[in-house]
Amino acid sequence: MKKIATILALFGLLVGVAFADESQNSDGKPVTVQGILIDTDCYFKEGQTGNDHDGMTGCGAACLNSGVPAGVLAGNKVYVLIFPSKAFANIVGKKVEVEGEGYEGNLIHPHKAAILGKDGRKPIQLTGFEMM
Repeated sequence: MKKIATILALFGLLVGVAFADESQNSDGKPVTVQGILIDTDCYFKEGQTGNDHDGMTGCGAACLNSGVPAGVLAGNKVYVLIFPSKAFANIVGKKVEVEGEGYEGNLIHPHKAAILGKDGRKPIQLTGFEMM
């Protein structure tokens, strides 16, 4: 059942991309966004933005480790990260900054990412997770 829900959520993302406002992030243009790192499945199904929810400790990390796309919730817009989600699994629910190339209005291929916290910026290791 969870696989079907994930497939439906991804289909919804694709439909949203087809009708997205492309004025902010033209194809391949540099983009930087700041917001909360989310697992897109639990966010779109239930509005969850943290790692632990509905009595499930580490649900967000588990979703990203299973391949659910990571996203950045910036205001009321979700930017989907075109990158292996395992790279972001241990930071679900934290404030991040992602720099990369913007596509289709809400897709980002990240080149750099950092956790933004009280202690400043902490880079997120993306090397070793690249898509082949």
